[in-house]
Amino acid sequence: MSEPPGWPPDDAVIQAIHDRYQREIIEGLGLCPFARRSREQGRVHRPVFVATAEREPSPLEVAQTLAALVDADREAEIVLLTFPIPPGHRWWQPRAFEGLLAALREAWRAVPPPREFYMVSFHPRLELPPERALTADSLVSIIRRSPDPVIQCVDAELLDRVRRQAQVAARERMLAELEQRDPALAKLFANSVASDPELSSDIARQNFQAHGGEEDRAALERAIAALLADRDRAYGVGGED
Repeated sequence: MSEPPGWPPDDAVIQAIHDRYQREIIEGLGLCPFARRSREQGRVHRPVFVATAEREPSPLEVAQTLAALVDADREAEIVLLTFPIPPGHRWWQPRAFEGLLAALREAWRAVPPPREFYMVSFHPRLELPPERALTADSLVSIIRRSPDPVIQCVDAELLDRVRRQAQVAARERMLAELEQRDPALAKLFANSVASDPELSSDIARQNFQAHGGEEDRAALERAIAALLADRDRAYGVGGED
């Protein structure tokens, strides 16, 4: 593996590219219900771990950095661990990067962590499952095509709050609809115990409704592809190998 001239890129360049992904794709297209609020309140952090031909960050190093960050800032809600990598690096393969995610989860449990985070990976080379119809779940592979490999860490308490808010909103909508059709049934439902839907599934369904159509999906893919091309130009690379 060889590095392009001038590698690694300046931190300001990396942050600018990912800030565009956050604002133009995630927030601009309404892909995450709490991303904008967390960013505007200063509760989103992006530590950068640049890999080189000689060295890549270890899971323990990443876990220790995350622990120090959230210990220093108790208001941190979303931490986007970002891994710029040169062409040819093994993490250009999504499966290999998933190995880092698994190892980080193990390291995080051993720190011991100051709090619980939900961790998922984003990657520029995520693909739709071959020969399968587009679904709410598979659309996630397009949405998570970030400019560089990223491990998104979301505070568990934040997700719990958003989940409860989503439950209340969904319950109120259903009650309003039932009230119009069958007031007696609406009263019965109002006195029942609501189930606890998975927030990630709710978000996936909403994103599929907004971007799952052929034209909408194509527009989403074009926007992400354009940003990835800008990333290559900004980093001075010709794309991944």
